Amino acid sequence: MYTPVDNRNAISIDAARKLIEENLQPLTLRTEEIKTSDANHRVIAEDVKANHDLPTFRRSGYDGFACLEKDLDKFPVQLKVVGDIPAGANFDRPLVSGEAVRIMTGGYVPDGADVVVMLETTKMLDDDTLEISERQKRDNITQIGTFFKQGDTLLAKNTEINPGGISLLSAFDIQTITVYKKPRVGIITTGSELLQPGDEIVNGKIFNSNGPLIKALCQENGAEVVGYTQIKDDPELLKDAISDLQGKCDVILTDGGVSVGDFDIIADLAKSADKMLFNKLEMRPGSVTTSFIDKGIIYFGLSGNPGACFTGFYLYVEYALRLLEKQQSRCMQCLGTLNEEYTKTNMYDRILRGQYRIDQDHIEIGRVGGDQSDNLNNLQRATCLFEIPRGDSITPKGSVLRTWLLPFK
Repeated sequence: MYTPVDNRNAISIDAARKLIEENLQPLTLRTEEIKTSDANHRVIAEDVKANHDLPTFRRSGYDGFACLEKDLDKFPVQLKVVGDIPAGANFDRPLVSGEAVRIMTGGYVPDGADVVVMLETTKMLDDDTLEISERQKRDNITQIGTFFKQGDTLLAKNTEINPGGISLLSAFDIQTITVYKKPRVGIITTGSELLQPGDEIVNGKIFNSNGPLIKALCQENGAEVVGYTQIKDDPELLKDAISDLQGKCDVILTDGGVSVGDFDIIADLAKSADKMLFNKLEMRPGSVTTSFIDKGIIYFGLSGNPGACFTGFYLYVEYALRLLEKQQSRCMQCLGTLNEEYTKTNMYDRILRGQYRIDQDHIEIGRVGGDQSDNLNNLQRATCLFEIPRGDSITPKGSVLRTWLLPFK
């Protein structure tokens, strides 16, 4: 029999997140060098500088003809075409007065030329005689270093790279970059009631749905899962599972065993941790979600109920994983307008799983499926979480509520 956790002082969602942020900041972030081509959604650990100017040569902005501005003093004007410069080609001498060269968009503008005349304002009188009918409003030339000068910062430290960033780095032939390593996560699902995959269904037993949920959420949110195990409600088994993860993880996640019953082994473990962050929250579901730090690892004890587990992950674990990569949460916090009355009341704020749609000047939110903490029928369909304020009155249709738009939906 286990001693129930005492001193459960409930704190708000915001206070819990602040504690997470304050206690993750001192942790040392590990870095590694990876291929730029593999860096999508990784976070840069140092500034990346331009190793040359971009462009490195004067580039044509249009298909047309490169020539000298001083030749365009009256119209129409006729020039001799002395060559053709397709994209990727060079031209081995400067242009002189009276000459023009055919050029493609992005092509090299030869020395001497100081304007590119757009093709639409020209016509060929014969094989090598060009006639230009009107003056250009600009030179249509992208000068050397227009976009970046050598030494300019291409991407700043703590930037999360996206495909556009990969494109930018590739334009400078930067083949490797230094990024923060992915947060390492160990997952321990607890419960003597849990069946193993393939087991026969029996009364009192259920299949483990939270473990696969947490693992997929971690991977989707940028973590590296280095350990994944399912154990019975046994403190020795928990001790062994944690011992196996020591030194391998930045974060250990558990589900179940965080309430106040005789077999709540995670809650009991939290009492002996180096630092307790919180073990009770002013929210439903998941009020007993627990977090503590021990031996340099941050722990999150999530509820064993699927809905509460899902909610707790996005409000706290996703938040922590992003902080471990110097990033903000991807759960965009905003205000949503409730699309129907909600009649239940509660002493704590209630976090509902729902869906949202953008309706002109506001975001409309509403429930999807049931709101019980053990109900998993809406986990696939939920695109947002929203907060029903605590109190003893109903929440009317049209109420403007705090909302978190979920990523990867």
